[in-house]
Amino acid sequence: MQKNLALMLLVTCAALRAQSVIAEAGFEDNTTQGWISRGDGVALSVTDEAAASGSKSLKTTGRTQGFHGPSLRLDGKLVKGATYSISAAVRLVAGESASSIKITMQRNVIGEAAARFDQIAASSADVTDGDWVTLQGQYTFPTEVSGLLLYIESANPSASYLIDDSRIELLTAPPPQTPQDNSGISTSFESNDLEGWRPRIGNETVEVTTADRHAGQYSLRVSGRQRIFEGTKINATGKLYNGSQYQVSMWVKLAPGDVRATLRLSLERTLQGVTTFHTVVPNTVVTDGAWVRMSATYSMALAYDSIWLYVETADSNASFFVDDFEVTYVPPFEIQQDIPSVAETWSEYFPIGAAISPTALAGPHLQLLKKHFNSITADNDMKWTSLHPNEATFNFANADRLANFARQNKTRMRGHTLLWHEQVPAWLFRDKDGKDLAPNEESKQLVLERLRTHIREVVGRYKDVIYAWDVVNEAIDPSRADCMRRTPWFSLTGKDFIDVAFETAREVAPEAKLFYNDYDTTNTSRRTCMLNLVRDLKSRGIPIDGMGHQMHVNIDYPSAESITNTINLFADLGVDNEITELDMSVYNNSTAIYTAVPAAVIARQGARYRDIFEAMRNLKGKITNVTFWGMADDNTWLKTFPITRLDLPLLFDEQLQAKPAYWGVVDPSRLP
Repeated sequence: MQKNLALMLLVTCAALRAQSVIAEAGFEDNTTQGWISRGDGVALSVTDEAAASGSKSLKTTGRTQGFHGPSLRLDGKLVKGATYSISAAVRLVAGESASSIKITMQRNVIGEAAARFDQIAASSADVTDGDWVTLQGQYTFPTEVSGLLLYIESANPSASYLIDDSRIELLTAPPPQTPQDNSGISTSFESNDLEGWRPRIGNETVEVTTADRHAGQYSLRVSGRQRIFEGTKINATGKLYNGSQYQVSMWVKLAPGDVRATLRLSLERTLQGVTTFHTVVPNTVVTDGAWVRMSATYSMALAYDSIWLYVETADSNASFFVDDFEVTYVPPFEIQQDIPSVAETWSEYFPIGAAISPTALAGPHLQLLKKHFNSITADNDMKWTSLHPNEATFNFANADRLANFARQNKTRMRGHTLLWHEQVPAWLFRDKDGKDLAPNEESKQLVLERLRTHIREVVGRYKDVIYAWDVVNEAIDPSRADCMRRTPWFSLTGKDFIDVAFETAREVAPEAKLFYNDYDTTNTSRRTCMLNLVRDLKSRGIPIDGMGHQMHVNIDYPSAESITNTINLFADLGVDNEITELDMSVYNNSTAIYTAVPAAVIARQGARYRDIFEAMRNLKGKITNVTFWGMADDNTWLKTFPITRLDLPLLFDEQLQAKPAYWGVVDPSRLP
């Protein structure tokens, strides 16, 4: 992918994800991390005999009943009506006979003498002592409870087994116990009053002014800032609800003399005395020459005692104006059930996929996924930084959730991506002392061995469910005589990293299709480099099966004819072709910004999708999968790349409703 995700956005996403985690345990601190024995004689111990990730796991021995095992008390930690994802990796101790294993909740209901037992997840086949199996299920309960005890049991009453990477995560919040206040927040300052805004720290001057405004007569001026996190804030306590979604918008402009600054809207949350900070509207460049609208659709995923929204800068202490601030509640989406499935419409030609994260596995997004797509790709959760952040640590929790969904729903799954020069951890190209590796033979062999280890671990874990891998991603640079992008991979290993990646993937998963994946494949110079790369790999017996065409297109480029020519050229080499990351920006440049995308542009986008899919129809047999980079416009990387702006590149809009783009793909006769 041609993506340069900002570090701030990655940190923010990680922070939001962390806030929804109720409990998780990897046992790397050599403690049981809250897990206790269930049953007389049951013993728990942390062991390094085997681990799903890292080096340790929790071992259970001494069982004499099927319901004996490790358990975790969750009294007061789970809420009635909420939905949780619960998962754990399991494996039998060496020498044990294969046995089924399941996750169960003992639920003590207030007013009932006997406990209830809710099965959450069970192994689809017997677990063995040779492979880790991730059990994952969703759980909600409708009653008031006096106790909750999660435990892992086996049908074999004496089996000893290991668990690792247990995780409990909130997916959807419970319905509010009192009527939810969905009135939102609106401030225009036309009352000549601060309307709830105040200095954030105390050094700032926050005042209503007529010196400038977006509309009406007044705006809010913020000056006297001494640090970037100083600004103006408004109390949002009782206005934002965990599990709800909001449209947030405001107009900003710098005060005269402050030429350029980067503004953002942030959130300060306090819960039980602990304060955390989160981004609501990401960094936006603002000048003193024009008012700029900052907006975002924000999914609230935080419990809190108090919460404030505040405006700050990322890079200066500039003074600025704020006007027409709005927080609007977005009702829960309901997908259209009475329209044709995209996947079923194209079933004669190729599967239709979507790149998703685990957040898509609940609510209306899950309904949209199941109705319209029969293939999935992990958008970020199988990249190196997500799976392998430290040399000794693998983090499979989110990737396992996606893989388990694919297994349980018999959905095809692509793996993305085993090797890329972006989103890789720093340790990969450093020595044991943390110093950058020098380009020499020793460094080359070290990096290649790290690559082999990573691929063997990752591909081996998912070889039962992933039919195709993007093995190498974006290694081409047509400006170079040798067509090779200058990355740490190339600097340290030459071209050998490509051969090793493909050979190792084939070694681990001989049945999987192996792809080289890149962007702008219709560009003549880039395409020539890629054709030569694929031709060279095949001529030397390197196991490459296909070419992945990202196809991040826009409202004008490329033409349907050039797509046809490109697919035919690669097909002539005897490899499969897959469209791996399809979306269509409503812009044709990197600078324009719409505050609302014109209806004519949305209609034109539908016609472009029609033309591209008609071209792919005529290539029947030469394209084996088409995957969209996302499902709907509410979640697309193009909202922040190449700049922060409103972009609507997919088939379904921000409310998950079908757009002209959808009809261009499914039934062009219904285009406007």
